[in-house]
Amino acid sequence: MREVTGVLINLGAQIKLIAIPSTFTADEKNLMLRTYKIGLIARACATFSITDIGIYYDPDPYFDSHGLGRFIVKILKYINTPPYLRKIAFEIDESLRYIGVTEPLKAPHHLDKEYPVPYRYMYLKRDLGETVILTDGERKIKVVKNEFFKPKEKIFVVDLERGEIVDKRTLPLYYGYDVFYFNKGLRVLLERLRKRGFIIIGTSRYGEDVREIEIKKHEKVAVIFGSPFRGLREMLGKDYANYFDYYINLVPNQTVKTIRTEEALFYALGILRYLNVL
Repeated sequence: MREVTGVLINLGAQIKLIAIPSTFTADEKNLMLRTYKIGLIARACATFSITDIGIYYDPDPYFDSHGLGRFIVKILKYINTPPYLRKIAFEIDESLRYIGVTEPLKAPHHLDKEYPVPYRYMYLKRDLGETVILTDGERKIKVVKNEFFKPKEKIFVVDLERGEIVDKRTLPLYYGYDVFYFNKGLRVLLERLRKRGFIIIGTSRYGEDVREIEIKKHEKVAVIFGSPFRGLREMLGKDYANYFDYYINLVPNQTVKTIRTEEALFYALGILRYLNVL
């Protein structure tokens, strides 16, 4: 680790993914409370330098699960976007009217004026074929397309000194998370994560006591959480254990009946950081 412009940074390149169900906020009817709870997810992920957040489809006959999942993605993307870029990157949206109840991330990419760094989030202004025009609201720069340019994206991280788009995962400091909606069920997501080389950690009160197992650090780690209505065991059925490398209870001897997902996220990431898994 080393320090640059006042920000303590970690040069590790570990990919850290968490996955939560599309029904995460389904037990809240109030839009403000839903927004606030999603904000807690963003804060937890930024605190523990999570690189990827996946929202997987959790079918439920009582809710619009796809709609709930896409709303979570929208809020998480908005919160991760630096404040200076939000008015450019997001149109006026009634569903964002309570975004002010979420706490600011104050991660390195949100503190560019306090801790100047050569990297900056910028918005696609115009696509000129081989080059693109990017803006941060104050300036415009012309950048030649490279392997980090993704046509479906509108927001990119730019190295201002080199004048090129970069992969934020390769930067020498944490520059926020990526978020995606996975419109298939949990089984399919876990199968794909396995094929991509992740070790998969399932969280459950029915899992093994975290104090009694050893989890080795890995370059790709995925931590999976259940819904407010169904745990991972209920979602996956009898063969649930086959989908995980570790199926663990991170709060053994809990004295409350249930632990909410937004609470479990802080507990799990904190313990896994202490154990040097993340």
